[in-house]
Amino acid sequence: MTNARVETTRERILAILRRSDGATIDQLAADVGLAGATVRRHLDVLLRDGHVTIQQSKGRTGRPRHVFFLTEAGADLFPHHYVRLTHRLLDEILSLDTRETEGRDGRALAGLVFDRMADRLALEYASRLRGGTLEDRARRAAALLAEEGIDFEVIPAREAGSDGAVDLVGRGCPCLRVTERTEAPPPTTHAASAGCEHDRRLLERLLGVRVTTLPSSVLPGDSLAGYRLEPTPVPAAPAQPMVPLA
Repeated sequence: MTNARVETTRERILAILRRSDGATIDQLAADVGLAGATVRRHLDVLLRDGHVTIQQSKGRTGRPRHVFFLTEAGADLFPHHYVRLTHRLLDEILSLDTRETEGRDGRALAGLVFDRMADRLALEYASRLRGGTLEDRARRAAALLAEEGIDFEVIPAREAGSDGAVDLVGRGCPCLRVTERTEAPPPTTHAASAGCEHDRRLLERLLGVRVTTLPSSVLPGDSLAGYRLEPTPVPAAPAQPMVPLA
């Protein structure tokens, strides 16, 4: 077995764990098409390197199962286009004038910068997302946003009453990280929402449909944010005057 094959197998295991709420060796073996003993050897390496963790799960009958989960270090192995996103944020910061910054604290300034970046992305990309089904347009939007460092996976909504709706789930935008660093985490409840208003508004402007934030309880794997895209058109928001960037 070549090193390239070994790395590909481990990447597939990590990708499965990223999309799921944990998986057993048998589940991983079925998904990657390898023997359980082979998958276990790969998991031992991933455990050693801190990319996965293991927990016992007690079923109704039989022995406890060992369930594997992706760690934050494992999630960070996936590519993120932070350089491009950082350049956009810096451009928006440099375009601010004293009238916009006066009287605002750091959090308020961060919110303003994220709002302006969302507006600019919507202006740049909305015309490229017209035509096709909502799922097709959502996939195109996810591909464009991935190039900006905003990572989403498209999942068609399956529950009753969600005909034509599409979910976008992912690790979210930088403003979620800002919130995590500066605010105490809210109490965890079944209905607690996971997302940010900047991304919600960006998706709504990009696709011209109603977008709501999903409850955190339905998010898979290491996802931090989720949004429901409904096939209900929304009026176009009036465009804000944008300062040309050099």
